[in-house]
Amino acid sequence: MEHLLKDLSDTAKAALEKAGVKFEELKHLSAQKFAELSEKAEKMAAEGKEEAAEAAAELKALREKIAAYEGGALGYLSDKAKELMGDAKEEAGELAEKGKDFWEKAKDYVADKKDDAREFLTGKDKDGDDSTPA
Repeated sequence: MEHLLKDLSDTAKAALEKAGVKFEELKHLSAQKFAELSEKAEKMAAEGKEEAAEAAAELKALREKIAAYEGGALGYLSDKAKELMGDAKEEAGELAEKGKDFWEKAKDYVADKKDDAREFLTGKDKDGDDSTPA
């Protein structure tokens, strides 16, 4: 019995030592991973800080531009609205021109098809020519 207890004790001791080694390995790996993640987090935080500083600088410059603008903020906004309205009118004009071109092409296409249909059905072209199509 004493021998069995000694074997059990030795086995438990070996398992405990093995577990201790594994624990140290895991502890080292987790510390390594934590350091990597901390470095990434610090880098992301620095990038975020830099972007926020850039946005704040842009906002400050815009605020100063508006303050220095003739007529103040209302004048600035009014001129910007006029500018946007002009752009919208220009784009609307371009779209209207494209639409006009489309309808002209559609009318020409339909007129050609109408003449083709007349010739097919009557054997006469639109000028009254009685010759049959080839």
